[in-house]
Amino acid sequence: MKITDRIQLFETLNSHIALRVDDFYDVLEKCDSLKTNYYDYMTTDPINCDEELLRLPTADYDLCCALLTMLLREDHFSNGSFDRRQRCGQVKPIIERILKLLTVNNAKHISTFSEKAFDALNEFYVYALVDPRDDKVFYVGKGTGNRIFSHEIESAKSHKTEKFKLQKIKEIEDSGHSVKRLIINWGLSEAEAFSAEATLINLLKFMPDIQLSNEVSGHHVHECLTTEEFEILYGAVPLKKEEIKHSILVIKINKLYRKDMSEAELYDAVRGYWAASLKSINTRKVEYVFGVYNGLIVAVYKPDEWHYGYEMIDNPQRDILTPEDYERLKNRIYFVCKNYTELDGDGEFYRYKSITDLKANQSAQNPITYLSPEK
Repeated sequence: MKITDRIQLFETLNSHIALRVDDFYDVLEKCDSLKTNYYDYMTTDPINCDEELLRLPTADYDLCCALLTMLLREDHFSNGSFDRRQRCGQVKPIIERILKLLTVNNAKHISTFSEKAFDALNEFYVYALVDPRDDKVFYVGKGTGNRIFSHEIESAKSHKTEKFKLQKIKEIEDSGHSVKRLIINWGLSEAEAFSAEATLINLLKFMPDIQLSNEVSGHHVHECLTTEEFEILYGAVPLKKEEIKHSILVIKINKLYRKDMSEAELYDAVRGYWAASLKSINTRKVEYVFGVYNGLIVAVYKPDEWHYGYEMIDNPQRDILTPEDYERLKNRIYFVCKNYTELDGDGEFYRYKSITDLKANQSAQNPITYLSPEK
């Protein structure tokens, strides 16, 4: 709901001398601002309504809604208390405080740049979207013109990679706030803006208390790495064709891999589900499975068993898959490795080597391919 719509609803409450309890409930629910967890905002235990109301002069929007909810819930347990507080003049100041906060917020929230500001931007700029409730960045982008203002009006039918960003914006607006927008740098060429955007994304994604909605780390730029991770990825020894002594199934996990994955998460990401047949696996006598990220062998497993999805035997990701997922994946295969944290000598030899020099079909859409010993 837009701030202007919220203002109109609260102005309706403010324009009447006395209203029913249900009218207040109705407005809070329409604004998605009924604080069913109002006690989390309180400082007294047990809650002392009169003492909590003393906090009103410095209350933000959320606390105001929590105070109003508190009085409504008080009426539930002590019928008639809300009417008495209205007559004593304790309800109207809450509504007036809410209107003041919403009006100030709406007045300073612009939706376009002036012509003079356009000239100052001078082509490309890099910007950030910030959650005003905790001042944390949740999106970084580059743009020209009014690009920075466009996110709030993007359709909910946008590509799924945009869903988190749109959900975050809706959550902020539903709480009675507006997204804070930062212009970080401007007067840039497109190449400079691409580089600056990627640098910021990489840095912020490395910080544990920041959750960016950007899915990718920028254009033609790699993610932020520790020196050890950089050495493993770019200092990897190439695996030579003559060094392959086993039949190997190679699985690309570029989109699934994260550098902070646990061993269990990595194992589940590599082992299934894949569009292949057990007949092909058995015919090739596959001995090892490689999990490969950007050409680097990040995981090596020696499967004990292979199954189709419908068999439901120690299947991957079983805690998060829905019945619809199972139906979709039932004819795909996965493997089970009983001691997946242990590697034999051959497995250790392969791990953290690069296969970029091998013809392993790494650019194909199909994430699986095979390596075999030279005859």
